[in-house]
Amino acid sequence: MRPFSLIKSLSSMHEISLVSLLCDPYEQELGKDVVRYCASIDYVPHPKWQAYANCVRAFPTPMPLRVAYYRSPAFTRRILQVIHERHIDVIHGELIKVVPALRAVLSREQIPILYDSVDAISSYLFQQWSSTTNLLQKGFVYTELKKMCRYEVQSLTAFDQVIITSSYDRDYLAQLGGLQHIQVIPNGIDTEYFIPPKVPRESDSLVFCSKLDYYPNSQAILNFCDKVLPLIWQQRPQVRLTIVGNNPPEAVLRLSVDERITVTGYVPDIRPYLGNASVVLAPLLMAAGIQNKVLEALAMGAPTVATPLACRSLDTEHGKHLLIAEEAEAYAGAVLRLLEDAQLAGSLSQAGRQFVERYHSWPEIARQLTILYARVKSTASKPEQLAGIAGAF
Repeated sequence: MRPFSLIKSLSSMHEISLVSLLCDPYEQELGKDVVRYCASIDYVPHPKWQAYANCVRAFPTPMPLRVAYYRSPAFTRRILQVIHERHIDVIHGELIKVVPALRAVLSREQIPILYDSVDAISSYLFQQWSSTTNLLQKGFVYTELKKMCRYEVQSLTAFDQVIITSSYDRDYLAQLGGLQHIQVIPNGIDTEYFIPPKVPRESDSLVFCSKLDYYPNSQAILNFCDKVLPLIWQQRPQVRLTIVGNNPPEAVLRLSVDERITVTGYVPDIRPYLGNASVVLAPLLMAAGIQNKVLEALAMGAPTVATPLACRSLDTEHGKHLLIAEEAEAYAGAVLRLLEDAQLAGSLSQAGRQFVERYHSWPEIARQLTILYARVKSTASKPEQLAGIAGAF
C-alpha cells in the first residue's frame, strides 16, 4: 500500500518511472493499478533459483540473507538504463531488498538517492530473537540480527537522505549507528477509500486483518486465540472471530475447527470486514514501523484494541482513539469493554477517524517528500524543478 499510495500522490507533481523486481507472477497483476500514474514501468524477473543461490553464497558472508535473496545484476542494469533513458533526477528506493542495487548504481553514477527504509529491520529481528524459544531458530535469528545491525548502519550512510515511518525506528537506528540524516515520513491512509460504514456493526464480532504468511501476524493471532479469546468466551461465549488475510499457515487454518472462528484466506477487499466487526484486533507481539492495519481500522471508524507495540509509532491516545492493552487479561477486558459499552465504542470510532484524517493524509506526505527530493538534488547540482523520479522497489 505504501509504494502505490506514494506513487499515486506524487504523480501529480512529478514524472515517475518505476523499476521493480518481480519475484512472483502475481506481483505483476498488482502493478496494473499503478500504470496510470507512471511514465514508464519495468519489471525485472527474479527467479527463485537465483534467490536461493544468492542465499547459499551469502551464508558465510556478512550480508544478511534477507538482503542477499534479492540481489540481481539485471535489476541494477535496468535502473541504470532508466536513469539515462528517462533523464532521472532523483532515485527513490524502497525497502532494504533494493540496497545492493542502489549501492551498485552509486558506484557507476553520481545521482541523488532518497532511501525509504520503512522500518528498522534489525529492531524487528531483535524482537523475533527475544520471543523465539526454539534454540535452533534462535541461533539462526541471532546470526541474522548481528549481520543486519552492521549492514543497516553501513548501508544507510551511503545515501543522501533516509526516511522511515516512525520516530521509534528513527531513534533506534540513530542510536545503533549515530545516523543523523533520517527523517520520519509516516504511512498514510486513503480516506476516500476507507470510509466508515453507514449501517450498524454486527454485535459480538471480532476481526483480525493481516498478511498471515508474515510471522509476527500469524504469531499474534495464534497467541490471541490461545490466551485471550478463551477469557472473552468465559464472559460472552457467543463472540465470533473472523481472521482475514492471504496465505494463512496450517496452524491458523486449524483454528476454524471451532465454529465460532472463521479463517477466510485471501479476500479482494478488507473493508467489508473492517466495517462489519464490533471490534478490530491488533494484538501484535512484535512490530516495526507504523502498522497500517491500525490506521485502516481507525479510518473505517472501527473500535480497535491494540497492544502497545502495535501503536507505539502512532500518536494515538488510549481511551480516546483506541484501547491499548498487553497482557491477556487486560486485552480480553478491553475487548469486552467495547462489546458492552456502545457509547465508548462510538466515541472511539469518531475520534479514530478524525485522527487519521488529520495526521495521515497521503497528499500531505507527498508534499513532504517533494521537499526532500529538492533538498537531495540541490546537494548534487543547482536547485531546479524536479522532472523525473525513478522508484526502485
